[in-house]
Amino acid sequence: MKRAQAMFETLIAVLVIMLIFTGAFRISRMLAARTVLDYAAARAARAKAVGFNDFMCVKSARAAMIPVAGKRLWPVDDEADEVYRVPIYMASENYPHANGILEYEHWHTTGIDVDSGTGISPVVDAELHMRTEEFESIGRAKIESHFPFYMYDQGR
Repeated sequence: MKRAQAMFETLIAVLVIMLIFTGAFRISRMLAARTVLDYAAARAARAKAVGFNDFMCVKSARAAMIPVAGKRLWPVDDEADEVYRVPIYMASENYPHANGILEYEHWHTTGIDVDSGTGISPVVDAELHMRTEEFESIGRAKIESHFPFYMYDQGR
């Protein structure tokens, strides 16, 4: 009787510990994704702040979010690391060309919104929304834009 009781108590303890471990693991993955998405939003905001177009902002954000972008869809069987493909991806001219170089599972479920604001020195707001099967996360960044000072004639 005592042997069965000890086994039952051990089973309950192991289940509780595994539940706590699994919960902590999921929370750590969500926090890591949030941190990476904040960084990716900052890269998109910086690209807009220095005067790049929206496509370049999207490429900057996507390249920065590779650690949480899921499995690589293209190229499938290539052993080459992203280190060699990211510069070529960043130089691509349109979406079909870019997707032919590098593509990840969650890039298409990620919304990227970059607002350049108004005024002489506007603040660029960037926001990324990423949905996966496990969770939904948002990354945000604000960067002051100085490109109007050197890209446009200020009437001097």
